[in-house]
Amino acid sequence: MPGTPATAQAAVLSPTATLMPVDHRRELFESVWQTVKDHYLYVDFHGVDWQALREQYEPKVMAASSAYEYYGLIADMVVQLNDEHSRFLSPWQAREEYELITGQTNYVGIGILSKPEQYTVLIVYVFPGSPAEQAGLKRRDRITAVDGVPFTDASRELDRIRGPEGTTVTVTVRSPGMSPRDVTIRRSAIRGTILPSAHRLDSDPSTGYLLIPDLFVEDMGLRVEDRLDALLQESGPQLQGLVIDLRANGGGLRSVLQHILAQFVTGEVGRFFSQKSEYPFRIAEGLYYDRLKAVRVVVLVDGGTESNAELLDAVLQNQHRARVVGTRTAGNTETVYPYDFEDGSRLWVAQEGFKLPDGTNLEGRGVIPDMTVNEDWTLYTEQQDPDILKAVELLKGGDLP
Repeated sequence: MPGTPATAQAAVLSPTATLMPVDHRRELFESVWQTVKDHYLYVDFHGVDWQALREQYEPKVMAASSAYEYYGLIADMVVQLNDEHSRFLSPWQAREEYELITGQTNYVGIGILSKPEQYTVLIVYVFPGSPAEQAGLKRRDRITAVDGVPFTDASRELDRIRGPEGTTVTVTVRSPGMSPRDVTIRRSAIRGTILPSAHRLDSDPSTGYLLIPDLFVEDMGLRVEDRLDALLQESGPQLQGLVIDLRANGGGLRSVLQHILAQFVTGEVGRFFSQKSEYPFRIAEGLYYDRLKAVRVVVLVDGGTESNAELLDAVLQNQHRARVVGTRTAGNTETVYPYDFEDGSRLWVAQEGFKLPDGTNLEGRGVIPDMTVNEDWTLYTEQQDPDILKAVELLKGGDLP
């Protein structure tokens, strides 16, 4: 159930292949359209006339003058389904996604994952060892201007951060509680993977804090295990509480979801369903299940918590294994399946839904926190973060699982 990963500030690869012959173009277009028709979760195509879209886009696709235009038109057709999950990737986009999922990130940029807002770009992850990290950029920082020019529509202007290897860019950065500052960064090749992080809280050393940036990286579950082990082994007070931060986590792979859930719950935790079938979602006991039994858990969420990240906190909440703090999650929980084509392009199709054991379908609803905190956590340092403070308060209370 991958959602859409946060944007990597990389140099966008230009299509180098020539436009396919007409027959091959038509064949790929037909394959994409038919795959959606055969496998899409919603019988009404989410309120869209799928046949009419074919008639609208086919002549445009066939008349495309470049590979960029050709693939862009097919992607635009799939976007019309408006389910926040189904999407079509060109061969070069599919390659970049593969590198991200397999932990082989390799691009030119400053080394951040971000969420564009209208006038700013929110940093949600900084690659270890990247130019951004060396320049002191951190999660929660916002970039408000590039080379002295403020953003007016950041989602359309992200390219201004990008550029060739060895060139410099000056970004205006606003950190929580600090005045804006200009930082000059030299772009370089970024190689590495997205990692979880964990530490004991300064305010309460018996409480651990585990940040899971996303669920896309294939070995994220194993890396979370490593972080949990480090928290359990750390000298000092015995680990009694755990804060799991899923804010701005856009989801990812079901295998990663299962791996992480297995450390906290077991058994049937819900059911997946499609147009044609339904089957249980079962979790087997994980490596640290017994050692974490006595550790109380609070999960932090927000509107950027999507897809399998929503299922992670929903299951923990439903199984009475954790309390949830923050704001309602996105409610984008369809499971998408990949379909790869001979040219290297990839189609993700929203194919399954999920419901909890009590029948609750989170699609369009999201996860409702046990404790709502109507504060923008990105405006605070970790030490002053209102969600973390509320989580610690709950962990010290007597009513948690």
